[in-house]
Amino acid sequence: MNLRYTVKELYYQRRRAMVAAFGLSIGIALLIILNALSIAYRQAAQIPLKEIGADITVQRAGDVPQELSGAVFPCSAVTLKKDELEKVGSLPGIKGMGRALLLWVFDPERAWVVLGIERENSIGPAVLRYSVADGRFLEAEKSEALVEVAYARQFGIKLGDSLSISGREFPVVGLVDASRATKIAVANVYLPLKDAEALAVASKQLQSVSPYAAGDVNLVFIKADQDQIASLSPAMKKILGEKAAVATPDSFLKLLGSLFALSDKFTLAASLIAIVVAILIAFKTMAGNIAERAREIGVLKAVGWTNRNVVFQLIGEAVAQCLIAGILGLCLAIVVSFGLSFMNVSIPIPWEMSPTPHFLPGGGDQIFKTLRLPVTVPWSLAVFAVLLSVVIGGMTGGLLGRHIAKIKPSEVLRHD
Repeated sequence: MNLRYTVKELYYQRRRAMVAAFGLSIGIALLIILNALSIAYRQAAQIPLKEIGADITVQRAGDVPQELSGAVFPCSAVTLKKDELEKVGSLPGIKGMGRALLLWVFDPERAWVVLGIERENSIGPAVLRYSVADGRFLEAEKSEALVEVAYARQFGIKLGDSLSISGREFPVVGLVDASRATKIAVANVYLPLKDAEALAVASKQLQSVSPYAAGDVNLVFIKADQDQIASLSPAMKKILGEKAAVATPDSFLKLLGSLFALSDKFTLAASLIAIVVAILIAFKTMAGNIAERAREIGVLKAVGWTNRNVVFQLIGEAVAQCLIAGILGLCLAIVVSFGLSFMNVSIPIPWEMSPTPHFLPGGGDQIFKTLRLPVTVPWSLAVFAVLLSVVIGGMTGGLLGRHIAKIKPSEVLRHD
């Protein structure tokens, strides 16, 4: 291949070359944008769980409480036995586990949504320590309470007040802003796990619906190897039974609906279409350009160029044009992705993951986690797209070059 000749050809035919490159760049940009969006939605679907330091949540559906009095379990989160959780924790791919106990407490004067949390565990609702708006977080070996800011404002609860929950007194040591934290397993009041366990053990109403012993819980948060999350879900259901609800990032991706959730199959199909369109654009444009150069190629062969020389020359020119197209397409995709990164997406949180009695204010409202869509172009995708454009150029130039290199100089020159 004559590099100098290639540069001159592209320069003197720059308008034609840029038209061909621009057409291909659109297909390359479309390929990058579709895959960047797919990656972004998958990352967004992971955020609700990542905010509580988990990859999977587990709970079990059960019977509706027969009577709403005292401490009861929500019907979407009943007892998970200690021995069952030990089996779950021994599954390959489990890196850590956090536990919590969610209770509805119906006292004569007020209804509470109470969440017992492990104070020191980085997996689970203990991440609320970073959302304390006033006061402090729970301290070890103390029976005390945190109250959600909006709930405290609604009922005039202040730091230093004492809450009477199922006949037990808990001093309020902190106010937490749950709106800044995860929307999963939200409550009005947060207690140390051992104190929530004591409320559950002492509740006859709760025990009659879902037998409970100290050490059991009804919410589990699991940190797992990313490549084993899909296989862990059926393994957990095998241990916990079909009523177990195992939520993973894919669960949230499905909740986004067909408008937002770009499934693997859709992305693959759309990417293939984009590649085919890019190849057709490149082939059609270059075929027309090369056909116009039949006389030029005849002259080159008349002065001694072989078929091999001609083919390699045309491949070089095609690769150069497609490389330019790949870079243009990448730049276009980066600009579009930057614009898309300002979009907000609202991920619905199922009622079952943050159950609140429907007859309480806001109890039946849909909860959403609203966040900015993290659209970026990964370097691996960028390199793949540019290399793909080069491959398209090589294939197109090779196919067209082999065809036109067969012409005989006498056939094209005798008409001049």
